[in-house]
Amino acid sequence: MLTKSQKKYLFAIYLLGQDGGSVKSTSVSDFLNVSKASTVKMTQKLIEEQYIIKEPYREIRLTQKGIREANKLFTPSVILQNFLIATVGVPSDKAREASVIIASELDEETLDKLVKYSLSLAK
Repeated sequence: MLTKSQKKYLFAIYLLGQDGGSVKSTSVSDFLNVSKASTVKMTQKLIEEQYIIKEPYREIRLTQKGIREANKLFTPSVILQNFLIATVGVPSDKAREASVIIASELDEETLDKLVKYSLSLAK
């Protein structure tokens, strides 16, 4: 099972890599607003657990296992992002950042309930 921190990094890699598939470590650091050292450390953990692939001096790519886990966070994140923008009035850039944090931090049951609540208000 992924830790909250691992979810956050995995999801960031997923979001950043949607266009071309691979991502620079510095892009992950910038996106999450963390140090490069933190990104290197977490990258090693995600490699060990086979969620990502990164050869020395190369970009990061998700494995199939990593894609499956990141997909679990994607839909709830999009729903929450839309909720934050439309219902709460949060600017889109802040809503995106907040939705990544929320989707990564909450346990699956709580996240599911929050998503259902968000959807019920949208009707």
